[in-house]
Amino acid sequence: MVSRRERRLWLLSLLGLPALLAGNYAIGAWRNVEDYVRRSELRVHDDIAGQAYAGAVWTLAQARLIGDGREAKITFPGQMRLVIVRLAAKAEDEIGDSWTQCRLTLTDPGGHRWLPLNFILSGNISRDLDPQATPVDGCDAVSRQPPAKGADTLIEEKFVVPADAIPSLSVRLSFASTRPDALSLPLGLK
Repeated sequence: MVSRRERRLWLLSLLGLPALLAGNYAIGAWRNVEDYVRRSELRVHDDIAGQAYAGAVWTLAQARLIGDGREAKITFPGQMRLVIVRLAAKAEDEIGDSWTQCRLTLTDPGGHRWLPLNFILSGNISRDLDPQATPVDGCDAVSRQPPAKGADTLIEEKFVVPADAIPSLSVRLSFASTRPDALSLPLGLK
């Protein structure tokens, strides 16, 4: 037989359960929000010419459009095109680990985002376009071996995008250490 005191304690603990569950939910939600902010690019800085971002000054070194028959006489099927983007960076500070989890994407004003091709396909395309040239490393490879203070580096990524999106595209760059801030540079392709 259960005593009256034990019943009261059981009832009190049962009444406290919603408060404990709500507290647990709030803590979990807060951690999810923190994780979302660490992974997301919420503040995009457009074309910061001559200003440092992630310890370096960034410029758009080259943007090439391939697949419309004008360059390299390569024609892609349908309305898809290959866009090759090169960013140049001059390290103003010691970079260290601040370039980890490098993310370089193409975006349009509507919020559509295109990810780069994988490094194997990118290297194969580089060799096909110019067999004599040494392929330029992508974002991930450069982030593992960042330049020393005062040194320059290049990052090259390749994207396959719809032709009608090309005039409005910009390149967006961010790192784990800079998010939720990101750098955006217009491509200026037509």
